[in-house]
Amino acid sequence: MAPLTRLGRSLAVLQARGEYRWRRSTKWIRDRRRHRLTVPPATAVASGSVAPGVWEIRLEGGERRNVLGRTTIDRIEEIVSNPPEGVKVLVITAAPPDFCAGYDLIEASHGRAEDLIAREDNFATLRRSRLPIVVALQGNVIGGGLELALSADVRLASPETRFSIPAAKLGLVYSQAGIRLVVNAVGESMARSLFLAGRDVSAESALTMGLVTEIVGREQLRDRAVELAAQIASWSEVAVTGNRQILDAVVGRVEVDADELRLRSFVPDGDLMRAIADFVARRAQSMRRVAD
Repeated sequence: MAPLTRLGRSLAVLQARGEYRWRRSTKWIRDRRRHRLTVPPATAVASGSVAPGVWEIRLEGGERRNVLGRTTIDRIEEIVSNPPEGVKVLVITAAPPDFCAGYDLIEASHGRAEDLIAREDNFATLRRSRLPIVVALQGNVIGGGLELALSADVRLASPETRFSIPAAKLGLVYSQAGIRLVVNAVGESMARSLFLAGRDVSAESALTMGLVTEIVGREQLRDRAVELAAQIASWSEVAVTGNRQILDAVVGRVEVDADELRLRSFVPDGDLMRAIADFVARRAQSMRRVAD
């Protein structure tokens, strides 16, 4: 499944903008049809196996832009900390149109806002996970939604995706953990522009700066994320989880014994030694054919 061309991405952005304007113009109709609760229900989290060794975590609150309440965050972290047996890779997706519009401000207004918004330990379980995490992003990725995305390893986006952190606009001093995620992903200068100047970042710019690795059409986004996760799950578990942990140690998320993790690769019956033996056997066979 190939990424979109630049022309394809531009056309997809135009289409998404038209759909967004249509949703905004008809929002009052949907609101009249829906019973308006004082505190709307939290974004639900669904999960399940989508490929051998791949487990999907899906935000199911598209109508409210998949905002993050306390129970939503806790449920995501519960799944990440206790994945089903045999799971090697996690995929995070969201019901359209947006991946996540940040923390649930309505929930925050009815409780202690500091217990939800930009809390220092939000998504810590994801940042410490041994399993690699792939995330599929579309629409708006705002504030806590960007924290969630940056806690993953590989980020794919659809062409209309936009990233922002309206902390200054809201009057919020952000968590050190959240700011560190952004600095590690885009560098200090861009992080300052996001937090202090309210800059938003397009999918094209995110691809250029390495914030995302691919731009994929919205209709293919989830399938591509699952495809990539399945590919990762097919590789050596020792190598994938070990490299994930050492990468996390390098950027300051965790502390690990890097030598111990590396030496796991060299056990006699491990994947690396089998790959070496296979390479030597194939080379010997090739040389025999040349000699004949």
